[in-house]
Amino acid sequence: MSLTIKNLSKQFDTILVLKNINLEIQQGEFLVLLGPSGCGKSTLLNCVAGLEAIEDEGCILINAQEVTDKAPKDRNIAMVFQSYALYPTMTVRKNITFGLQCRRTPKAQIEQTLRKTVELLQISDLLERKPAALSGGQRQRVAIARALVHEPDVFLLDEPMSNLDAKLRAEMRVELKNLHRRLNATIVFVTHDQVEAMTLATKIAVLNQGVMQQVGSPDEVYHTPENRFVADFIGTPRMNLIPGKLAQSEGKVWVQSNGLRFPAGHYSFREPPNEGRPVVLGVRPENVHATLGDREERTTLGVDVRVSNVENMGADLSVFCEYQDTQLIGRFLKTSEKPSYGEQIRVWMDCAGCSIFCQSTGERL
Repeated sequence: MSLTIKNLSKQFDTILVLKNINLEIQQGEFLVLLGPSGCGKSTLLNCVAGLEAIEDEGCILINAQEVTDKAPKDRNIAMVFQSYALYPTMTVRKNITFGLQCRRTPKAQIEQTLRKTVELLQISDLLERKPAALSGGQRQRVAIARALVHEPDVFLLDEPMSNLDAKLRAEMRVELKNLHRRLNATIVFVTHDQVEAMTLATKIAVLNQGVMQQVGSPDEVYHTPENRFVADFIGTPRMNLIPGKLAQSEGKVWVQSNGLRFPAGHYSFREPPNEGRPVVLGVRPENVHATLGDREERTTLGVDVRVSNVENMGADLSVFCEYQDTQLIGRFLKTSEKPSYGEQIRVWMDCAGCSIFCQSTGERL
């Protein structure tokens, strides 16, 4: 089912926590609400679920039917919380089927739905256990199973993997993605973890201080961020941001910074570039290389830097460098020679996939 949020604002006392939110989520989409702690992600999810009343302005529609004033039980949604919220005195079987029993669903239908759901999530052997006897990953599967049995129109997941260790989170990401493919369900997933967002989402909505910053596919928000906040928030290590000014000569466009001219003639400006305009050049760490290699010289510039730190990431190295008053981060392949702390080296910055932002507004040019 589709989910539409129109002009939604939410205020607590005098604090406006959501500001004119508009979102369109189609049937079968996996939307991830991404942003730092306190940006309004969970509040927005609670508004969709009906756990927070919308007293200010805006409306919510599920499958084109307005549900703004409906109680949670009348919205046909299912929610999985960060804490899982399982009943500790009930077995897994009882936890999953309790809601169906409260709705007086026929026993035969409950058993059929239970069997299908536990087989899908591979927890058939856990039915007689209680939550205390389960691992974190098993508890999460039970919480998802409890949501699945109601066959909701929309699944709402509020940071469901934040209590798991890194290995288990990676495994559960794969399971959630596979589950989404099998069910073709409409899912809204809240997280502050960009890795979860990039790996799970078909669409990412980036929030900051209650304002929607950008909505798009993972590739769109990563490669063409709409502003400096999105550029800086998405990506590990973070994007290199270099202040400078636009310059033009011989029909070419450059970003002039501390005596260096970064090539920007290939860049698709949304408005004509103005000579001398203060800007910020954004270059991803994977576009900062140890060697020139076979990259095009027209988009690549060599920069002399001093190494301040090296992080071994396994398949590659994150190399932190000082360039005058700016920190640059490069991702070097392990085949490159490992630089040492304090060493003076030359790095090659490929600006072919760069971003350019207005220095005052932070918006993409």
